[in-house]
Amino acid sequence: MIPSQWALPLCFAEASHSIEKQHPYWFYIYGFNIGIIAGLFTVSFSRLLGRRWGAVAAILGILLYTVLVGASFSVLRAAIMGCLALIARQVGRQTGINTLAITAAGMAVFSPYALWDPGFQLSFAATLGLVLYADGLQTWFTHLLVRRLPIATARSIAGPVGNYFLFTLAAQVMTLPFIAYHFHRISLTAILANPIVLPAQPPLMILGGLATLLGMIWPPLGQMAAYLAWPFIAFTIRAVEFFAMLPGGNLPLGDVALVVVIGIYLVIFGLTVWRASFREKLLALGPVTILTALGLVTVFVWRAAFSAPDGRLHVTVLDVGDTALSGDGILIRTPSGRSLLIDGGPSATRLSEALGRRLPPTERGLDWLVVAAPGDEQTTSLPQVLDRFPPANVLWAGATHGTYGARELQAALVRAGISQILVKPGQALDLGAGSVLRVLTVGRRGATLLLEWERFRLLLPLGISLDELETLGYGDTIGNVTALLLADSGYFPSNPPEWIANLRPQVVLLSVSPADIQGLPSPETLELLQGYTVLRTDRNGWIELSTDGEKMWVEVER
Repeated sequence: MIPSQWALPLCFAEASHSIEKQHPYWFYIYGFNIGIIAGLFTVSFSRLLGRRWGAVAAILGILLYTVLVGASFSVLRAAIMGCLALIARQVGRQTGINTLAITAAGMAVFSPYALWDPGFQLSFAATLGLVLYADGLQTWFTHLLVRRLPIATARSIAGPVGNYFLFTLAAQVMTLPFIAYHFHRISLTAILANPIVLPAQPPLMILGGLATLLGMIWPPLGQMAAYLAWPFIAFTIRAVEFFAMLPGGNLPLGDVALVVVIGIYLVIFGLTVWRASFREKLLALGPVTILTALGLVTVFVWRAAFSAPDGRLHVTVLDVGDTALSGDGILIRTPSGRSLLIDGGPSATRLSEALGRRLPPTERGLDWLVVAAPGDEQTTSLPQVLDRFPPANVLWAGATHGTYGARELQAALVRAGISQILVKPGQALDLGAGSVLRVLTVGRRGATLLLEWERFRLLLPLGISLDELETLGYGDTIGNVTALLLADSGYFPSNPPEWIANLRPQVVLLSVSPADIQGLPSPETLELLQGYTVLRTDRNGWIELSTDGEKMWVEVER
């Protein structure tokens, strides 16, 4: 087992060197999905096992679903809320703000970064909107119908309208400030899109989960269930695409200050509190509200302290692969606190979440973006993330229009008015305090980079080719390095034995998807690395190296 953090002295054998020194509207669907799972499992298992053991089985089902869909912060929030709701039902209590506050506090204790995760913030805000306003909107609409229709008819109409429109409206209104802050835009068509696609989600989720479970038993059986889910998937995708293409449906806002977001929520809560019914609820929950507020202030202070520059160089290999496609995303924080992102991987969602957790809450941009490998697996995520984290400077290596991802990124840079510099071999980027990012080679596939600070040396052959391996003497001209990122997610021809032998890395880093469609890393590469310390994003999650130039600290997510 690899410890979550340890320190290594930077020791090198003497060697000669020839080198001169970005639609954010998926957020609360997880809460809806968990609600369906909880209801379905509770009804089914309660009939088979009784009320108490049925609730236990439902909780286990929720946990299984959470693992299957990926335990992101928004999913965890919804899962915890669902489990607490089932427990509260067993002991005769109601869920609401207390449950939400306990969930947020528990996740903050488990991971202080959770409160700054955009997915968690959006999911929390959506749930808060449901807790505060869903019943009120439903009651108001029912009373409105009762004036004109019989009571039975009014209630039969109010139920579906509340579930598929009013509830989503309450959630959307509460999330708009966070959407504007993180994504610099809001969708005017989402109010229509969400109620329309929502009815298709229960059968889609149930059939999709069934297909997954059956596929684990016998793939053809899972495929048959997947065919049943296909119409609901197709409807959801086509509906979203239709509303996304409507003119004027997307309203750009530019940068939105954090103080504006806080002010909007204070106004919303102020108006809510002044209503008598809500004021009574707030008074009844006084201690919980005060403790939650104090907890948020404490977490904010600690978050700011953790984000402050500590005089070290931090390099994080982000876990940015999607389900079947691997890629690299490397975030560098300089000793003075400046930020540099190298490539981004294939998943915009995972990249956005990773940057949101690691950059300070008041920092809404990057100092540099380095496109070291312009292939689709490295650049597909970047156009969507540029709006949220715009770079002040862009360095580009390799072909500018050779792939779809490169062309989309070029177009996004032009729209944003961000200029770029084409890098050449021998150039170096001064990162401050003596740390330097050097460009060793540049070819059509991209660049080979070397990050140095005193005794620390990290080699990043992100765009290396077979010809450039020969140019570098298979690492002989570079010498020993502290850490090495495997090229092409561990593809054996890009990581030959003599390359590893000449570099003699203390730590080998591998960014790869857990189910890479190409079967990476190559078995020959893993066999070659026997005896080396190897850290992998598919097993360890994100990997962070921090150094003061003399020692190196290594930390992994799991």
